[in-house]
Amino acid sequence: MFLRKLFNSENKFTWVLIDLLIVIIGVYCAFLIQSEAEDAKNAKEKDRVVTALKYELEAFRFQMSGISQGMGNYSKRLSSVLQQGNYENFSDYRFIEPQYDYQTIQYALSLQSSEIIDFELYNLLQSLFVEIKKIEHVERLITETSRRYRTIPSNVNKETIQYKMTWTENYDNFDRFVTLITDRSGISARVAEASAGALPLINERLGQKKSRAIEKQLLMENMDIARNEQEAVFIAKQFFPNFSEGEIRELYQQANQSDSTQSE
Repeated sequence: MFLRKLFNSENKFTWVLIDLLIVIIGVYCAFLIQSEAEDAKNAKEKDRVVTALKYELEAFRFQMSGISQGMGNYSKRLSSVLQQGNYENFSDYRFIEPQYDYQTIQYALSLQSSEIIDFELYNLLQSLFVEIKKIEHVERLITETSRRYRTIPSNVNKETIQYKMTWTENYDNFDRFVTLITDRSGISARVAEASAGALPLINERLGQKKSRAIEKQLLMENMDIARNEQEAVFIAKQFFPNFSEGEIRELYQQANQSDSTQSE
């Protein structure tokens, strides 16, 4: 009786509603499936990008801290020479680009999805990127300035115009060179600070377990810069204070064992 009434021409409107309901349900299900697939894709991409950022930022934090200290000491020594009215041979300083790996930082800044790189992290990475471009620029200027050095033959009379002009040119360029070395020290310090400033957000997104696993790997890969186990502990504690002395010593020994095995 119900079916007869349902198929009755007077109930055509009911069939239209049923058809419409089926279409709506189908579209909604397709939307849910697509949305879930998109969310899974974004989650995978986010994990990949944030993991790569962790490696790049840690490398900048570590590398630039050393460069800043080294350039600062070098600048002081050169400034002392300059103040004495003299100059040194500065012709052997050159930088071959690309000097630094920051492809992931560039890629992250180009992403349109705020789910992967939110506004807070974007701002920190943008500030870091600006400092990286600055250090690349100053290194180009250092390379150009070092190429201007002119060697004065030892048999040239110091009283000649040729000698005095070349000496003055070298002295002026040495003055510029010292300024640029000082700039490189300051900029590299800012790169290290900007990297360190972004890392807490990166670690938060990765989670403590994964962040620590990456830090362990980084320590293992860089243990060779230490001359002995005690120095390895000192250096590692500066950059990764959350690792205990015992953990660092264990990683140092593992790294040495791995190197020994590979050399056999």
